[in-house]
Amino acid sequence: MQWSSAEKPSPLNSILSRKHRAWIALYALDGTFQARDEVLHLNNVTEADLLEFEESWLRMRFRNQELAHVCA
Repeated sequence: MQWSSAEKPSPLNSILSRKHRAWIALYALDGTFQARDEVLHLNNVTEADLLEFEESWLRMRFRNQELAHVCA
């Protein structure tokens, strides 16, 4: 079966949990001007997934920033 690049299943989908794919999507949306629909599609997540995991992503993100300041 031939897949277009947009339809080709990502190997990450079989390795990473929905939470981790949502975190990756949130990082991508935070740091780029990539189209939101494209980011959701590439990471196989929904808007609901982003909402569900956004709080934990923010905690992790700010915790990592605090650790970087302590180590600097």
